[in-house]
Amino acid sequence: MQIQAMNRLLMSKSEIAARRAPSSAESESWIWVIPLRSGEFRVRAFEVLRDLLADGNDIYDGNMSIVHDEVVSSIDDVDESVIRAGADPEELDVPWKCDFPL
Repeated sequence: MQIQAMNRLLMSKSEIAARRAPSSAESESWIWVIPLRSGEFRVRAFEVLRDLLADGNDIYDGNMSIVHDEVVSSIDDVDESVIRAGADPEELDVPWKCDFPL
């Protein structure tokens, strides 16, 4: 993970995200890292159908497919979880840089 992404998680207590390869051509996929109040980090990967995104629909748990959801206890474990979810930790950045839909 790049230092600015790590600082965003640790100092700003703000989320980071990146795109990841979807399982089908009909979907888009992202990885999302969220700092939790407990000091842990939630690493979640999900897919959304392109049709839903194109129509400007609200995206929520009910219309996304969650493909990875893990809570890790330290910043050192985030990269490993991101890799397990099929994404590159070096690509994690502020959500608007990857067209994050949430």
